[in-house]
Amino acid sequence: MTNTLRFHRELSPHLRIQARRAAKDWTEVTYLRLLPLILLLLLGTAQVGADPQPPALRIGYGVLSGVDLSDPAIRSLGAGIYNNWRTEKTPATPDGMHFVQTVHVHQLLTCPLNSENAWNREACPYLEPHSYQMTPTLAELGAVAQAQPGALWLIGNEMDRRDWHLGGQDEMLPELYATAYHDIYTTIKASDPTAQAAIGGVIQATPLRLAWLDRMWESYAEQYGEAMPVDVWNVHNFVLREVFQNYGADLPPGFAADDARAVVYESDWTHIDLAIFDAQIRTFRSWMAARGQQEKPLIVSEYGVLYRHCAYWRWTGETFVCDQNFSDEQVVIDFMLATFDYFLTARDCTIGYGADGCRLVQRWLWFSLDHPANGFNAYARLFDSDADAFTPAGIAFRDWVAANREALTQPIPTDDRPRVFLPRVAK
Repeated sequence: MTNTLRFHRELSPHLRIQARRAAKDWTEVTYLRLLPLILLLLLGTAQVGADPQPPALRIGYGVLSGVDLSDPAIRSLGAGIYNNWRTEKTPATPDGMHFVQTVHVHQLLTCPLNSENAWNREACPYLEPHSYQMTPTLAELGAVAQAQPGALWLIGNEMDRRDWHLGGQDEMLPELYATAYHDIYTTIKASDPTAQAAIGGVIQATPLRLAWLDRMWESYAEQYGEAMPVDVWNVHNFVLREVFQNYGADLPPGFAADDARAVVYESDWTHIDLAIFDAQIRTFRSWMAARGQQEKPLIVSEYGVLYRHCAYWRWTGETFVCDQNFSDEQVVIDFMLATFDYFLTARDCTIGYGADGCRLVQRWLWFSLDHPANGFNAYARLFDSDADAFTPAGIAFRDWVAANREALTQPIPTDDRPRVFLPRVAK
């Protein structure tokens, strides 16, 4: 150090100035070269400590396969809630997603469930006295409720759907469902008083389905001497024909095959009719309001485009041309995005949830993230598990959520109704 200082002092003033300039130039060049690395380190440090984006809690999807929800690609969809029609003690919740628990029920039959004649109530009637089975058991249910405090529980799934050949949902007479709901609700609340209980979704809010709900509601009051305790109301919003033992929604159990209230549309194209879609939501909200349930959240836990056939063939004189084809990705995407806009903006203070700005629907789940191509409309799935890639609908879903994230992340409820304040006029 001493030799260096002595050398510096012995330099002429001219050489000292050149040395200082060289040192300054070297410092500036080095700083500019290292600037990108410095910024990267600073930004990286900031991101580690930053809170992630709040989940878009109002929108989600159903999950059918074993797709990894923590995969960055799936996470980029931005959904805040999902359902896999199961009960799970440790569900995956990437980025703060909410998992919807589902308890399955079914009325006991005189033959094994899903067996050859299980769909036929003449060959395989309900067991007497009426009773039901459930998955999971009540004991298992309590353990899951304790492990997942504050969870949303769907008690049943499409109990209004009759079984079909070798398959079905949660078929049950409405009076027995009221009993099952009471048993399950009581068990869940005993294990977790903060749990949110919802009825299983009926397929659609048509006169027959509402009649099924009327019998459920009235039977609960008759059996237990009080109104049915529901924290969150739930409905599916498909638009399907109601024809006994035929494709569509069939007829609810406990109703005659020739019930005149059944809805049969002239065309299957009504499956994506937005006017009917809106009318069903308003009808269900009106049903809630008439029973003192208006100030409760409503979730549409399942809906989408199921049909995949041609709804209208036109003869040109030489050949048939399909003018209304469900197997058209743009048809599916247009319907999906229109329903997203509807759910986000539809309000009516006469029947809507006042505490949530009079919105008609608080949360909705598209069907689905990843259903197989066979059996349902392949264009309606968001992710192709076989190809490990988004579908066009998935890309549209992701982009719509990103564009509307601020509104989708609002807490539920959020009373953001526009208000008009009139000036005060002195007397």
